[in-house]
Amino acid sequence: MMMMSNASTLRALLMASAALLALSSVPETAATDKMMSSFEEWATKFERVYESVEERGKRLLIWLENHALIEYHNSRVDKSFVLGHNEYSDMTHDEFRRRMRLGEYSNGISLAKNGGGREFNFMPHQDDDDGGGESITSKGSLRGVVGGDDAVASVERRRRLDSTDEDVGRDWHAMGLIGPIRQQGQCGACWAFSAIGAIESAMAIKKYNNADVPPDGPVVSSSSRAGAGSDLGLVVPLSEQELIDCDMRFEKGCEGGLMTTTFEEEENSKVGICSEVDYPYMATEGTCSRDVCTPVSGSVVINQVDVIPRKTNALKEALRVQPVTAAMVADDPMFQFYSSGIYQMEGCGRVTKKMGDEDCGLLYDDQDVCLPDINHGVLVVGYGTDEAATTEVKGYFKVKNSWGRSWGEGGFFRIARYETDKTDPMDNWGECAILSLLSYPIME
Repeated sequence: MMMMSNASTLRALLMASAALLALSSVPETAATDKMMSSFEEWATKFERVYESVEERGKRLLIWLENHALIEYHNSRVDKSFVLGHNEYSDMTHDEFRRRMRLGEYSNGISLAKNGGGREFNFMPHQDDDDGGGESITSKGSLRGVVGGDDAVASVERRRRLDSTDEDVGRDWHAMGLIGPIRQQGQCGACWAFSAIGAIESAMAIKKYNNADVPPDGPVVSSSSRAGAGSDLGLVVPLSEQELIDCDMRFEKGCEGGLMTTTFEEEENSKVGICSEVDYPYMATEGTCSRDVCTPVSGSVVINQVDVIPRKTNALKEALRVQPVTAAMVADDPMFQFYSSGIYQMEGCGRVTKKMGDEDCGLLYDDQDVCLPDINHGVLVVGYGTDEAATTEVKGYFKVKNSWGRSWGEGGFFRIARYETDKTDPMDNWGECAILSLLSYPIME
């Protein structure tokens, strides 16, 4: 696993090196020509037009610093993932965090605390590590563990898609039952994209389960833009903007929100959600206008199912039902330029607060430590094993992001999935806290 405990020092050195390279008075070399050519190609690809020569020079230096970071990381023989340029390459990491409402610019923990009063409806789950195959939901160690009828029924529905008991993984994207990759832009509404993605998939899977198709369905390449769902007309893109404008009880529009409380608000409204075409995304907060469009049939949320936190197998089991919304820690500099591979970083998602701290996030009864500093909402769409991976960890969760198609693996990323859950309560919330806050909607 890659160790980056001296990341700040490294980035400072890289910035200085890049600046010296750019400003050097020595004659241009083939290397500098190639680097400048790469920047010009990048600027053309992403249609960058700067207002002044000074601004262009500033962005060039930032791009060079990020380029040095990318090249340094990719030269390591022990890397589990690869970095690459994307549309954020001329932004400092501070600018990127501010734009995406990550790190110190996130309301994640305060929002989690505000949503802590809801009763959880945990999916029944049996963990071999708990002895005797006892269901975790019977232990009462988490707030409101009820394992309701909808949670049980959702587990039963997975059997339609399970043709074998062998655990070969799940990829709802490859099956074509995932909505399109979106770009949230300068609006910190990742929560809305995560929630809408889960609702779109839940609707499509419900249609799929009711359709006269083979149990495994027509599987296509995970890199294909048009999968089985789009071929069958099952995925209807819904409006994130409607959630941003109208879900105001817990959510804060472009300042952040949570998927769990979003599902609760949608369940209480009982009106459904309009299509993205009828209520398009504007990347800003507006006035609620759901009364001027017609909700898509089947888009009413009637309940939600929560997934036991800190349990890898619980998330795997849920993913055999449908995609699952997740909160995570996404403010590491490396994540800005993730391009491919299985993402894993030492200490990512480790708890940093102490019990009793004002900003300690608590959601669950008998929670023994604070929540990690969750600051981003995503949609987990599958899991699998990459036997070609060159590092020890080959298992992964596949996740849909909302940072556009130029980022990651066509807008998706894979994050480390461990076969055995860690036991340290400060560090057992999953890689980058991907196991901290998990839920999926039940549709009418």
